[in-house]
Amino acid sequence: MSFVQGLLGARSHLAFLVGLAGAFAVVRATSGIEAPPRPTIELTYRAHDLPLRGRAPLSESERRLAEAAWSYFERSTDPHTGLATSVRGYPSTTMWEVGSQLMAILAAEDLELAQRSDTRRRLRHALTSLSALPLCERGLPNKAYHTRTLAMVDYDNALVPRGIGWSALDIGRLLVPLSLIARRAPELAPLVEHVVARWNLDALSDASALRGSMRRPDGALATHQEGRLGYEQYAAKSLLAWGVPATTALDYNRHLAWRKVAGEPVPHDDRLPRDHGGAHNAVLSEPWLLDGIEFGLDATTGALARAVLAAQERRFRETGRLTAISEDSIDHPPGFAYSAVLNGDEVWTAFLPDGTSAPEELTFSVKAAVGWAALFAGSYPDRLFEAASEVGSSGEGLYAGRYDASGRLNAAVSLNTNAVVLEALAYRVHGPFFRPVARAREQRMHAELERRP
Repeated sequence: MSFVQGLLGARSHLAFLVGLAGAFAVVRATSGIEAPPRPTIELTYRAHDLPLRGRAPLSESERRLAEAAWSYFERSTDPHTGLATSVRGYPSTTMWEVGSQLMAILAAEDLELAQRSDTRRRLRHALTSLSALPLCERGLPNKAYHTRTLAMVDYDNALVPRGIGWSALDIGRLLVPLSLIARRAPELAPLVEHVVARWNLDALSDASALRGSMRRPDGALATHQEGRLGYEQYAAKSLLAWGVPATTALDYNRHLAWRKVAGEPVPHDDRLPRDHGGAHNAVLSEPWLLDGIEFGLDATTGALARAVLAAQERRFRETGRLTAISEDSIDHPPGFAYSAVLNGDEVWTAFLPDGTSAPEELTFSVKAAVGWAALFAGSYPDRLFEAASEVGSSGEGLYAGRYDASGRLNAAVSLNTNAVVLEALAYRVHGPFFRPVARAREQRMHAELERRP
């Protein structure tokens, strides 16, 4: 086949890649148009106190952390499906966690923890399984799947043949690495297209809000608005690039409010749990970390992220407790908790997936600590990284962190902890994942030259 014939044969995939790149350019251009509303003056000094950290090769301690995190995926990926378990020894996953797994593989490639032939094999295996998933009746992936059988399950990993519904936030998370794979590994673009072509993406938005769904007691699938400040915009950026009408959900100002916590102005969603059926509006680290690591912080997200971190730093100054909080697996039932700077009227609290307040589950999160240290320079991010490095590893991945009140080890070993750490360390070396392809190629060539004698 001639070059021209090959080019013509691949024109649909080339158009797909060009369109995807153009869509993300629009997202990047529009996401930072509006600066955050008052108290802007109170936030401006934080840009000096918490400057963005520059790119640099990994230190010896960072390299050890990356290797420990990658061991999770080497040991917890099902050989039959290529999907990693959400928690060590628990054969279940969600679309959010599959997205994290794919990002971890891309990060491992960037950090040269695995040969490209191995990472591409892992990507292809996982994508092949994604293309075979049974779907909910509206044509979208279920919230959870068994990693060995690919059967739809509930959060207890019990078989649910019709599924329990879908999450717009989880699917938005998954579309981030799918976009990156299509850009970085064009040979896998047809498989990415095949995966997404099966999904009814139109059901994820009604043009004014992101829509998730859940199975009602009568068996019907009911849809509902999904997402709060930080998570909502993160998912909207990704969904918009795939043609989902998510521009309204992308607006940071639409539901942005402020509250002083530990003397610091903290951004939060104005849709309070008491007014919206108990749906949490928790302020935590993860959406800001992922937004910065993957898309890069802009004038809006940079100010909001700094404010969330500044409150955590202030708490440390006042209490002596290093604070880096996010959603995390925990090492006892029910196995998961959300730690929050603020949730409704409660500050420095934690709650369970069913919404039950559980302040005793507040934790220092390894992934949050490493993420903040990768994004920002300064004495506090440095202390967070040191503390995260001291938490340790099981030999099958990094532990999740420590309990805030007691300092006891949170010995949960989860996919998301290890994936976010890998992403953060890849950002440390290369910057945001959505970087110009030419620059990414140049960085790889420079790294190869440095390795030569």
